[in-house]
Amino acid sequence: MVFFVDVHTHLTHDDFNRDRDLVIARAKLAGLGAIVVNGLEPKSNRMILDMAKADGLIKPALGIYPLDAVCEIIPKDFPFEVRKFDVFEEVAFIRSEALAGRLAAIGECGLDGHYLGPEYLPGQEKVFEALIGVAMECNLPIIIHTRKCERRAGEILAAHGIEKVNFHCFGGRVNLAKELAEKYGWWFSIPANCTVNEGFQKMLSVLPPDQILTETDAPYLGPVKGQRNEPANVVGTVQQLAKLRGWTDEDAKKRVYDNYTRLFGIL
Repeated sequence: MVFFVDVHTHLTHDDFNRDRDLVIARAKLAGLGAIVVNGLEPKSNRMILDMAKADGLIKPALGIYPLDAVCEIIPKDFPFEVRKFDVFEEVAFIRSEALAGRLAAIGECGLDGHYLGPEYLPGQEKVFEALIGVAMECNLPIIIHTRKCERRAGEILAAHGIEKVNFHCFGGRVNLAKELAEKYGWWFSIPANCTVNEGFQKMLSVLPPDQILTETDAPYLGPVKGQRNEPANVVGTVQQLAKLRGWTDEDAKKRVYDNYTRLFGIL
């Protein structure tokens, strides 16, 4: 069978506390076969493991968000709370779960130059490289967050020679995404707001067809501004892909599903 997939979402977010089970049920009714839920720090990482035990639709990806990667040096006047934890103790925990075969991917992780200045990049890079090492050791895909550091993230990944890479919600130039996809065979997951976002529409149009995946980044980046996003909305992304490429909806669905199985090797 062919299923829809959401390779990057945050069902651990408080916005889902009241109806998380219903959101997952709607995803199943919409035809999803996998929801890769991405972790950010210790709390969400452990919650994801519990969710995966409870429902096979949930595929756990544990990671350390770039801001959390430097939590110990975030200034006190930062505009939102970043809780402190032992970052490399968490890397060790993620590695242990990966070695035990309990993870579908590593991530999200990467670099962020949007909220933090360049003085924080060395710390972010150290954690990023540690998680790249875990992904390569365990032969798992790595799911990348990068804002205003897209080329640098690509340089680090290329230097390590890692092959199983998915850039989620890539905010850099479309030509750079195309270059990275063609040169290294890396994947790019497109969020559900592609129905209204010209940049993501262009990516759907010009990226190599074998390197395109679907995500939601729920509860963010929904197809309707101001409304909470959820995994079932990947259906609209597949329809948008079909429209832009001149494919049938079923052809687009199969293409994305095949791309998912090549990268993750699971359902």
